Amino acid sequence: MSNDGTSVEIEATPKEIESLSEKLISFGETLDGRNQVMMSALLSLAEDQRTRRRLETTEPDDDDVQGFGMTVNATRGALFESTDGYVNSASRPIVVCASGTAQVNRAWSLMERLGESGCLDRVQSAILYDINSDTRRRISVRAQGLRSRQGTQIFQPDYIPSDDGFHRDPHGYIPFAGRLLQEQETIVESVSRRADQLGTAPQLIIHFIGFGSHSILGAKLHVQLSEEFPDAKTIVILGIPRDPTLHDQMRGVWEEFRSILPPNQCFLITDDRIGDPISQDHKLACAIASIEASSQSTTQSGPTLPDVVGSLSHEENGEWLGITSIKSFELPMTTSFSMIPPFRRTKLVRGKSDELNMFPIKAIKAVMNDRWQIADHQTPDRTTRSMIVCTMPLMNDELPRLNAQVQSLLSYDGFFEKYPRTTVTFASAQMPSNTVNRQIPNLPKRRNILFRGMIKIASTFWSVANNYWVVFIGKKPTPLYIHCSRIYTVPGASNPTREIGTLSSILSDTRPESDGDQPAEATQAWETAVDDILREQE
Repeated sequence: MSNDGTSVEIEATPKEIESLSEKLISFGETLDGRNQVMMSALLSLAEDQRTRRRLETTEPDDDDVQGFGMTVNATRGALFESTDGYVNSASRPIVVCASGTAQVNRAWSLMERLGESGCLDRVQSAILYDINSDTRRRISVRAQGLRSRQGTQIFQPDYIPSDDGFHRDPHGYIPFAGRLLQEQETIVESVSRRADQLGTAPQLIIHFIGFGSHSILGAKLHVQLSEEFPDAKTIVILGIPRDPTLHDQMRGVWEEFRSILPPNQCFLITDDRIGDPISQDHKLACAIASIEASSQSTTQSGPTLPDVVGSLSHEENGEWLGITSIKSFELPMTTSFSMIPPFRRTKLVRGKSDELNMFPIKAIKAVMNDRWQIADHQTPDRTTRSMIVCTMPLMNDELPRLNAQVQSLLSYDGFFEKYPRTTVTFASAQMPSNTVNRQIPNLPKRRNILFRGMIKIASTFWSVANNYWVVFIGKKPTPLYIHCSRIYTVPGASNPTREIGTLSSILSDTRPESDGDQPAEATQAWETAVDDILREQE
């Protein structure tokens, strides 16, 4: 543009334009961030002006309209009516991921507990990543009975080079790495599209990883998720195996495993060697689901699971988190009959002195005991930031009263003076006392279409009859339980391989001693010395 405001046409060849662009890019790299933004805006305006002039001198095509950097179809079919909000108003901020058979079972247990607490809709996607045909078929069967109102989308790998996986070899994937990693990228892209459809990016990624054949693959998948959603909090639930063979594998891949993951990755430590693994996995699932349910069970807006993980990860020692979860307490209950459906109803018994309040207090004091830790680590001190959640099968409108009474009794007892940075909250859910991950057998496919149709019709009739029975008669009375868990930061995060007992017991430098109670290193030194003496004599 000239000094008088009129435009000046500049003729340049494509080669000259390419050379000028390279010079502009080099010049832009020398600018600070603010000036780079201004330069980008000026170049965009110049491109818009160039496009406008081109459109003024060319006849538009009837089927296509060239706009500013985009191509749109001129038909009415490309126009859509807009609406306020997104697909729906429900918030779904969580992505659940699991790598390996054992970890897929743990993730599935978590999703079942979230369903029982009415929070499964909070999970927008679940990646059940196991290169195993049996697991894929089993999850496909199970998914038919797991439903959420909004629909939690489940992703599984399609490319399975070996039906039985990699036989506990963490590097067994290498011959198929190209296609496997490409499929991981495809899965992550599908999760991203799902987030775009819902109109909300995930706020928290929960990833179950163990030290079987999927440890390195799981770490690589976690990195892709972290890069795709850089603003999301991530927590790796680390499953320490019971099998000593897997301990050797863990020692062999630990450094590689940590080097792949982001440097400040937050971990939740669990140990299958402490107690029964099935019971421990169930308590873990109940604890995580209870934290999320606590934010949905009261009239006041409480901290959600992403909030809790985010706040604890910023604490001292926040890189490593631990959970203490007690064995569930059975609550007193009775069965009554009503004149309106359901005719049979189950109720909790409060007692004349409202003894129902004493069960949460008993559970809260018990959960402060190291006995119920699901991993071996130092005892958190009294000033450690922690959160206690009690889950009870009560209606939401009854929780505020119970919460106020329990909080008052704990204050009179000096609980909050002893633990000033510990909060207590309640959640409404009915969870079983213990659960077993039922393994659905991989039966051969029945070729008789008539027989399979009869089985399908019979199961449908049974399901309809059972639903009508529950609506009119009521559910069969089952025991009701209270679950109590505590999540906190673990001391020793600065040097976890030495200060966290679960890790140090496997990753320490101690080696088995040889015969004669002599260390292996000393024995090797003696053997070397003897060989040197014999060589000198020869």
